[in-house]
Amino acid sequence: MRTAVRAVLAGCLALAVAACSGGSSKPKPTPGGSSAGPCSSANGAGYTSPPPTLPAQPVSLTTAAPPWGPPLLTRPQQTADFVAAAGLPCLGTEMLEVHYHAHIDITVDGNRVVVPQYLGFVAEGDHVAGLAPLHTHDNTGIIHIENSVPATFYLGQVFVEWGVRFTPTCLGPYCSGKGKELAVFLDGQRYAGDPTKLVLKKHEEIAIEYGATGKLPTPPSSYAFPAGL
Repeated sequence: MRTAVRAVLAGCLALAVAACSGGSSKPKPTPGGSSAGPCSSANGAGYTSPPPTLPAQPVSLTTAAPPWGPPLLTRPQQTADFVAAAGLPCLGTEMLEVHYHAHIDITVDGNRVVVPQYLGFVAEGDHVAGLAPLHTHDNTGIIHIENSVPATFYLGQVFVEWGVRFTPTCLGPYCSGKGKELAVFLDGQRYAGDPTKLVLKKHEEIAIEYGATGKLPTPPSSYAFPAGL
């Protein structure tokens, strides 16, 4: 096992110890950051919209069955690549001028798939160097959208930075056809457009379901966000 991975698993990265031991602290990037590292200490004003195509650069998106861990823990040396492929910047600190949340539920053949913590976090060696303005802090499925200016974020960007294949017809290894279907629901209503380009908005409930055609579970129409989110 690579040294970086051992460090992550043993200490959940030096800056995430409290979160991994059950505390409420969020892993934070190194204050200030290094201009030579993968993340910028700029104010993030450069990000306003997703790239015209996803992924924005070649990366390996898994087609294996879940669970799908976050690249921070499974492929730490590639975390910056996944964030860049999602068309997102890596910032040396969180930007909270624009701050809201959406929620994602995923079920495959009736079984819940966990949306893990630390999506969008970038590793440099054995520490967290920064994070994208689109990220997760826990495994509840809550997606944090944090930027310095109003901007457009797509659902597809979440899956690119996660390193999981997601198209209008496939999720990981699960594709529509042969009696199976992949469907996306927005606030309980089936989404007819390209789900990779579904714009994330405040307190949206997004349900992604795969299973027998015409027999998918009833999707949730909302999510009970904790107070303050």
